[in-house]
Amino acid sequence: MRLWPESTEGHPKQLCDFLGRGSLLAMTLQRLQPLGSLLVVAGESQRNILEPEVVAWQASLLTEPLGRNTAPAVGLVLAGMVNAGDEVLGIFPADHHIENDVEFRRVLEVAVGVARQGYLVTVGIVPAYAETGYGYIERDGEMELDSEAYVVKAFHEKPDASTAREYLQNGNFYWNAGIFLATVETWRGLMQEFMPGVYSYILQGQVAYREAYPAFPNISIDYAIAEKCQRMAVVEGSFGWSDIGSWDALAAVLEQDDDGNAMSGTAVAIECRGCLGRSREKKLVLFGLEDMVAVETDDTILVCPRSRSQDIKSLLDTLKE
Repeated sequence: MRLWPESTEGHPKQLCDFLGRGSLLAMTLQRLQPLGSLLVVAGESQRNILEPEVVAWQASLLTEPLGRNTAPAVGLVLAGMVNAGDEVLGIFPADHHIENDVEFRRVLEVAVGVARQGYLVTVGIVPAYAETGYGYIERDGEMELDSEAYVVKAFHEKPDASTAREYLQNGNFYWNAGIFLATVETWRGLMQEFMPGVYSYILQGQVAYREAYPAFPNISIDYAIAEKCQRMAVVEGSFGWSDIGSWDALAAVLEQDDDGNAMSGTAVAIECRGCLGRSREKKLVLFGLEDMVAVETDDTILVCPRSRSQDIKSLLDTLKE
C-alpha cells in the first residue's frame, strides 16, 4: 500500500496503470507470454477484480484459500502439475516494472538453461546505485557457471547506507527481484527437503492441498527454500528493473522534464524541481516546490516529501486509528 491513494485494497497495485501503458499485471503477462503458459496466483478475495485482466491475456487464474506468502503458493501450483517433471516453472512478481522486455526474455532463456542443470535459479539485478530498500544476492566470484551465471554465496537483508555502498563497490552483489526458476522436479525435491509437511499434501493434489492450506506456514520462497538451497544460482540481469515500491521509485522511472518533475494526467509543475504530480480530473498545480509528491484521486489528495514516500504504509496505519 505504499502507492496509496492510487493503490488500495479494492484496486491493488498490480491493476494500477502508473505508466500509461496498461496495468502492471497486463505488462507482466505481455512480457512473459512469448515464453510459455501463464498462471496468475492470487487471493480468493481478488478473483473478481483480477479475472478480466487474466482472461484478456489468455492466462489462467489460481486462487489461494487465504494468504500464506509465496512458498505455500508455489506448492499449490505444484500440486496441480502431477504429470510434469522436466518443465521449468518460473515465479515472477506481478507488479514490477521492466524497461527492456527483449533483454529480460534473453536473460530468462539463460536462466532456463541453468535451471535444466538442476539448479534453483534467481535473476539478480545489476545494481545501479547503493539502494537500501532492496535485499541483495551475493554471488560466489570464484564459481562461474557461464559468462552470466554464478553460484549464489548468500542472501542479505536490506542493508544500511554504508553497507549498500560497499555492496555496490564490491561487484559481486545484486538486487533481489524475487524471480525464481527451476524444473518441476527440482521444485518438488526442494519442497520435500525444506517443507516436508507441505510436500506431503502436494502429492495428494490440489483439493487436499487447499484443505490443508490454513495449517501451512506464512513464509516466502526466499526464507523457506532459496536461502537454504545448496544448488542455488544467480543469472545477472540489466534490463531497467524497478519494483515501483514507492512514489519516489515511480518518479525515477517516469519521463521527467528538464527540472526532474514527473507530471501525469492534469497535473502541472511551475517553478518546481524533482516533484511527482498525478491527477485524474482536477487540475493539480504544484508551484515553487522541491522534491514533493502530490497525488489526487476521486476521494483523496496526498501531499508529502518524496523522502517520506516509503512511510506511506505507516501513514495508513495512523489514519486507521
